[in-house]
Amino acid sequence: MMRAWLAVLGVAVLAGCDGNDDPQHKAADDAHDVALVERLNQPPFKPVLPQAFTTEDIARYDLARAGCMFRPGNKADEAPLFVAQEDRGYLKIDGKLRPLAVKSGSAELPSGAHSTYIGTSNWIELVAQAGGEGSGPGGAKAWPSRLVIHDANERVAFDSLGQVSCAGSAEKG
Repeated sequence: MMRAWLAVLGVAVLAGCDGNDDPQHKAADDAHDVALVERLNQPPFKPVLPQAFTTEDIARYDLARAGCMFRPGNKADEAPLFVAQEDRGYLKIDGKLRPLAVKSGSAELPSGAHSTYIGTSNWIELVAQAGGEGSGPGGAKAWPSRLVIHDANERVAFDSLGQVSCAGSAEKG
């Protein structure tokens, strides 16, 4: 009985060593292993929940300079969730101002703002949506838009429809 068991074990071991080292099969196995390790090393998904800027925030951080503001919904008096300026973009997360850098080569919006901004742990894009032009605060032009926040792994961490309105430096207040 023991001899039969050892014979079966020996055949199984030898079957694993058949000398068939097909490069395509090995490459596919390697790619599968790499993908598995990459998936295991990704941090868990965490949604980003930006907070609206208050009038006090806008004054304190001088966010009313020339640039554009994204407001959720379609009302001109909604508080902005994102401020886009010529040199920086700003979010408010967990009560703190989060500056973002302009992505070079991104589309330019009126007032010198841009469509894409990059931070240390996420990046933001303002995407124009189909629809007619409307009015923003103070009669500024506004148009339908979408604010999309991506995490460092390119996953969508926040997505909101709303409108973007832009004001020039002459409208600083």
